[in-house]
Amino acid sequence: MVHMSIEENRIAAMRVLVADPYSQLREIIRDILLRGIGVAEVLEARNGEEVLESIRELPCDVVIADAVMSPVGALELTQKIRQGYEGIDPFTPIIVMSGNANLGEIIAVRDAGANDYVAKPLSAKILDLRLRALVGQPRPFVRSDDFFGPDRRRHMKALFRGTDRRTHDSEAIDPEAPL
Repeated sequence: MVHMSIEENRIAAMRVLVADPYSQLREIIRDILLRGIGVAEVLEARNGEEVLESIRELPCDVVIADAVMSPVGALELTQKIRQGYEGIDPFTPIIVMSGNANLGEIIAVRDAGANDYVAKPLSAKILDLRLRALVGQPRPFVRSDDFFGPDRRRHMKALFRGTDRRTHDSEAIDPEAPL
């Protein structure tokens, strides 16, 4: 008998929504997720507008969205999800993917509240590692005056005393608690 870890069980039960304007890329990612990683279900959307319509009706465990979609791209999509747009779960994990990875875009989507960012072309290994990190090592959500989303600090540096050090900590949010 093969025993699956809790992490593997969670991944095997996932419903993932993949949003990209190119059907061929959505098909490749769907195959990686279903056959390579073993998620339960993959939904598809061509843009952020379709993502919002879809997850209002059928919530997803993870959204993987291309950075450049029209009329609603990943940045605006992330902002709307984090705001709880039309009843959408604001804690929905979001991975942004981009064929034009650059520091400005990475910072913008991180500051909008995306959980992760990956560069295209995607490999099955990278996608698997990102999903496992979302499930196995989820970052707590925080709320501050100008941010709501997963804690952007990947490493706690308690001894950091530079000028950018916060004078107070953000409030950690329990996903089960009402907003």
